Amino acid sequence: MSISYDASRRLFKIDTPRMSYAFCIAAGVPIALYWGAPLHDPAALDAEIRSIKVNAHGAGAEPLRCECSTNDGVDYGEASILPIFADGVRGMRPAYESHSIDGDTLRVVIKDKYYDFTAVLCYRTVGKLDLIERWIEITNHTGAPVELPLFRCGNVQLPSHDNYRLTHYAGNWGAEYQPQRHMLHQEQVVLESHRGTCSAHQHTPFVTLDPDGEATDTQGDVFFAALEWSGENRMIVEKNAFGDVQLCAGWNDYDAEWTLRDGETLSSPKLAAGYSGAGFNRMTEILYDWQFDELCPQSKVHNVLPIIYNSWYPYEFDVREDNMLSLIDKAADIGAELFVIDDGWMPGRTDDKKGLGDWRPDPERLPNGLRPIADACHKKGLLFGLWVEPEMCNPDSDLFRAHPDWIIRSEHRENTLMRHQLTLNMARDDVRDWAIDWLDRLIDDYQLDYVKWDMNRYLTERGWPEASRADQRSLTIRYMQNVYTIWAHLNEKHPNVLFENCASGGGRTDFGMARYADRINRSDNSRPRDVPLLHEGFSRLFLPKTAGGAGNISNEALVPLDYRIHLGMTGSMSVGINLLTAAPETLDRLREALAYFKTVRADLQNAYVYTLVSGEKHTYTVFEYLRRDRRSVSVFVFGHPVREWTRVPALRLRGLIPDALYRDEAGNTYTGEALMKVGLRVSLFGDYDSRFMHFAEVK
Repeated sequence: MSISYDASRRLFKIDTPRMSYAFCIAAGVPIALYWGAPLHDPAALDAEIRSIKVNAHGAGAEPLRCECSTNDGVDYGEASILPIFADGVRGMRPAYESHSIDGDTLRVVIKDKYYDFTAVLCYRTVGKLDLIERWIEITNHTGAPVELPLFRCGNVQLPSHDNYRLTHYAGNWGAEYQPQRHMLHQEQVVLESHRGTCSAHQHTPFVTLDPDGEATDTQGDVFFAALEWSGENRMIVEKNAFGDVQLCAGWNDYDAEWTLRDGETLSSPKLAAGYSGAGFNRMTEILYDWQFDELCPQSKVHNVLPIIYNSWYPYEFDVREDNMLSLIDKAADIGAELFVIDDGWMPGRTDDKKGLGDWRPDPERLPNGLRPIADACHKKGLLFGLWVEPEMCNPDSDLFRAHPDWIIRSEHRENTLMRHQLTLNMARDDVRDWAIDWLDRLIDDYQLDYVKWDMNRYLTERGWPEASRADQRSLTIRYMQNVYTIWAHLNEKHPNVLFENCASGGGRTDFGMARYADRINRSDNSRPRDVPLLHEGFSRLFLPKTAGGAGNISNEALVPLDYRIHLGMTGSMSVGINLLTAAPETLDRLREALAYFKTVRADLQNAYVYTLVSGEKHTYTVFEYLRRDRRSVSVFVFGHPVREWTRVPALRLRGLIPDALYRDEAGNTYTGEALMKVGLRVSLFGDYDSRFMHFAEVK
């Protein structure tokens, strides 16, 4: 890993093990030169540098491939910075001023030629990965406020090529992570969220681009980018009239802007841009390594995650001390390791119409608070967890009656209710501090081992009547910054507590929340027929061990129990079966299955996942879980409801050590080469048949 500067060429070069990224200072600004497979000789870029100098002027010239477009002169690229100065002048006229290299970080300073307004373009290598984090820091010393109607992470220029295929992941509530693909024409493709509180239900903030659309899972160049932001976002992919392709991403300016006061510095979100020269599987490996080794909470991400039983399945809002205590015994009996009380434990919270925001136990149904339940869990050897929804409240709550000004609202507008609730203004620092205070008290008072943070509605009536006009316009940005502040505090203050990121299912499945959360509610959709497709998209980008919510053994009795067990094993295992009404044989099978899962869990939860057969195009789905050290491998096969016998073609595994011996659980041994080149034979019989196979290296 190295970052270098060639003064004779004014050339910056960032090298990772299998990637090089280069740009130079030309026409006074940073101009992109190269991104792709390792480039060892800087002289290879001399012709590119000369062409920039030749084409820097002239109406008929190709546009400059700027690292940071600023709406200056004839720079018509999608702007990353668009300041409006106090005298009404729009745009920044940048000039390179200086740079610094400090270990893994390059900082390139550009400054407006007239105003004392500075932008620092930041580039950071990420461990030994083929990944670069990019962001911009701007500072205003003009003596007056500067309006920022948009501010993004910088411009990422793709290598020159005739055709690119764009892939992104889209959907809706309960149908997240569905791949969308098309060849780019001369166009702008805009992927964005307008929902205020979340990033990902409609469009996960992530894109890939591969030349000619020829990349496969195992071959071809893949360029990809992940936005580390969990609120409203915009990712713009543009192919211009000259065939150049660029990406620009950051906060969404749909209904937000920032006013940068004199002396203030502001940082954009980070954009992680990476390259795979070996297809989409290698991209997935890079994303997993980033999460395992850099991004996710490092004190916990390598631990196995406990098997959860949640009170919602049998009782929903009927949370009482007596039924919770009896349920703990049933959860422990089947082998669960974490008991979670879901929604319904607050005063008067017997449905979703009241009590939200009053974060104390109901004195009638829980007269002794939650401590007896916590103590009972710990005595049984179970961890104890609790559901919260800190960003919301019901109009029928003590919180709303005491603080109606804490609600996001507009004057002369009736508040829109979703799920009978309103949104607290997390942009307010006093609301942020209130949330930190009661969350700390809950965790300490009830010895919580797990917190499930939910978020069940989008923004409407985006007003903040008490704030200045400038601060009102930045509400959605400040909102998410304060949400991050709370999560960062919780991780620092309570390093051993597990935190789940839930947002109506997968609304915040993104690389911003990955920094703080140990588990993700992948989706509210737990239907067995849908979970394989949901997991296929999810596992392309995110660690499958974190896949919670619908990553459970569901209660859909028409689907074979073994199929549901196998689905649960693919993610962060939870049991969604009503233990009060389950048949004895079901409980016996659950005990057996959970005990077995614990024997292979470490291998499954520290693995790369490849989709060997996609359920998009076939009547079955096949996942390979390859432990990161390649010393064990597991295979899941899920048949779809096709009502027929299905003979699956030989399953050729990927990524094994060719000359290593792997033994299955029946005692048969195979070389890695045999598993990869000859493969495995599997047959499925009837609706919802499934198979699980586990192989460990013979020492």
